[in-house]
Amino acid sequence: MDDPPGKARKRVDLDYAKRQPDRRRLNIFAADPMSGRRSRYRTSIDINNEPNLKAGPTGALLEVVDYDNEHKRYYAPVDLNEPALLMENGLAPNESDPRFHQQMVYAVAMKVIENARRALGRPIRFKRSERLPRLRLFPHAFYGANAFFDPKCNAIFFGYFKADEENPGQNIPGQMVFTCLSHDIIAHEVTHAIVHGLRPYFLEPTNHDVLAFHEAFSDIVALFQRFSYRDILREQIQASQGRLQHQAMLVELAQQFGHSQGHASALRSALGSPPDPALLARKIECHDRGAVLVSAVFDGFYRTYEKRIADLIRIATGGSGELPRGHLHPDLVDRVAREVSQLAEHVLRMCLRAFDYLPPVDVTFGDFLRALVTADLEVNPDDPYELRFNMIEGFRCRGIFPDGALSLAEESLVWPTWADDKLTLPDHIKDRVQLLFAINAQALDWTGRVVERARNDEGLEAFQASVLESDAGEDEEAPIIPGARGLKDDLGEGLGIYARKHASALGLDPSRRIAVAGFHPVHRIGSDQRLLVEFVVQFVQSDRSREEEFGGLPLRAGVTAIFRADGTIRTIIAKPVLFAGLNPSFERAALQRQRRQRDFMDRVDMGDPRMAWDVNPSYVSERMTLRASFAALHAGAH
Repeated sequence: MDDPPGKARKRVDLDYAKRQPDRRRLNIFAADPMSGRRSRYRTSIDINNEPNLKAGPTGALLEVVDYDNEHKRYYAPVDLNEPALLMENGLAPNESDPRFHQQMVYAVAMKVIENARRALGRPIRFKRSERLPRLRLFPHAFYGANAFFDPKCNAIFFGYFKADEENPGQNIPGQMVFTCLSHDIIAHEVTHAIVHGLRPYFLEPTNHDVLAFHEAFSDIVALFQRFSYRDILREQIQASQGRLQHQAMLVELAQQFGHSQGHASALRSALGSPPDPALLARKIECHDRGAVLVSAVFDGFYRTYEKRIADLIRIATGGSGELPRGHLHPDLVDRVAREVSQLAEHVLRMCLRAFDYLPPVDVTFGDFLRALVTADLEVNPDDPYELRFNMIEGFRCRGIFPDGALSLAEESLVWPTWADDKLTLPDHIKDRVQLLFAINAQALDWTGRVVERARNDEGLEAFQASVLESDAGEDEEAPIIPGARGLKDDLGEGLGIYARKHASALGLDPSRRIAVAGFHPVHRIGSDQRLLVEFVVQFVQSDRSREEEFGGLPLRAGVTAIFRADGTIRTIIAKPVLFAGLNPSFERAALQRQRRQRDFMDRVDMGDPRMAWDVNPSYVSERMTLRASFAALHAGAH
């Protein structure tokens, strides 16, 4: 029997009242407390509203643990679901309230993860275990001018310290400075964790660029995320009359940290040194070298920005192109802000999507350029504002050139397409890949309950586990595709067999074990509304018998193989090592890799005082792995 109209309406109203909004806003410092003294640099950001968020905050991906190791105490955790905080966008920015510190690291970290998830088109997963299921954030982990991501602990540790007594910049001498209140430091460290989840072997320093890439990419994400804050962007455009390179707020990173250390400047700048083709060869330290890559990307961004707003400037100036002195018209500021924000989002997506086209080991800046061009050409073939050309120019002006490319033309930089029917995936693997495509692409077409569960990482991961994992329990609410149970294990096993069968063609040693380091489907929609569907697989081989020869690092070969939707091979991005029977093109690349790795080790050893006076056998045998610690890399230079 149907409910009376009044009762049915009441039940609907109650169901609606129980629904939580998809988004929540949280207050943050847009840069850090030093600039946040001005109210305009305090803002609120919009992030995913996790329905089961607990005090801490603790959600599906992040857990804030506020233990102060210096004072041996825990600070009371903030509960962002308290009604008063929900009404006020959380706590107001406050340097002296540990609860705001917790809110700040959570909000900025969630924004970074959200941007990465949107660009990649799949959930972000950190390298974790059952014991450490979430990325943990420690806002007051220790006393010291440092902050770092620790892969073994699956955690980010933020330090705090006193500003320089003699030259504190815009701080009080001896003032306490908290790295957990720097937007750029938080974004930088969370990006390290994301990169480690995507490419764990990028922590092994096998050439000059590997660790520098880690540092540079983390700066790039921190830099371009700030361009998404429209209110601050408008103010900076008005103040500079559109000359964004003159605004420290937009191009300098970790201002308070740098000033409080007595440097009289920010920690780093996106502008870097003037373009110089010989510059890269002179930069060895990973932060200095990474700054060259950051400036190359920002150069490409700024060149494109100028072209993108050129028509607006012509309209505003009657064709002269010369803006009058004084304030710009608010409508012009809004339009320019919209253009630069959209471009920054495009560049950030472009950089993140490049990971699908990077090798699993031994990355170089040149590899990143090729990946950038390939990733963007796939979804934006027309490129009306010449972003790809400007990026290539930014790299060229700084002496960054890719291995194996015949020229700097786009068609030469794009990873080559392979046409080898022998490398087509066998039918039984293609069937499993098609199931994976279906799970990835059709999940949102199923019942409203699944859509509701999949709108956040926790629900989406639970859903994927229910259909992918071989040991997942039954879930009556999850739609089951016939044959989808155990898909992850089946695909992993099948791809391992495929790699062993085609090892030589992939640039891998048939006599050594091949690990399937990861695989995922790609669904993207291009600017012309084309649907791009691909399947990306990473294969890795490790030779541990030569660890002592390479300072504790195994000698690794790696391949990123990209397949079309029909299972045919599209691209092979290989980092081979020498073995008998290797084809000539792979052999040349393997010889180049080996020479580059030895030259890198020799050059780093020359700058290591311990190699001169402390010839400790245990240190010598492990020196390259010891140099890969983020805590050591960031000490003093962050």
